[in-house]
Amino acid sequence: MSLLKYIERLKRMDDLIRRKATGCADEFAEKLGISKSQLYDELKEMKELGAPIEYCPTRKSYIYNSEVRLLFTFQQKDFNEIKGGQNIFCNSSITGAVGFTFEVQWF
Repeated sequence: MSLLKYIERLKRMDDLIRRKATGCADEFAEKLGISKSQLYDELKEMKELGAPIEYCPTRKSYIYNSEVRLLFTFQQKDFNEIKGGQNIFCNSSITGAVGFTFEVQWF
């Protein structure tokens, strides 16, 4: 998946979770146009990035269990640190050969 598509999907997921409008896993996956197993993978990745996500059976929606905000940042890196030509996931960041670090933060 391209970085742009990944960001767009994270933003869409964040919006639905923030509005408590995901529905159950089947409905959430359908809203995103992905399979249920892919949804679980995406939720796992978001949690690994620090998102405090849980399912609320009362609301029948995925929710954040604390107030958070999704933030994307790009920081220029020293070109001497860049290795390889593809994106590499590492500690909530992606380092690319173009000399920038992409980070997802929850605060």
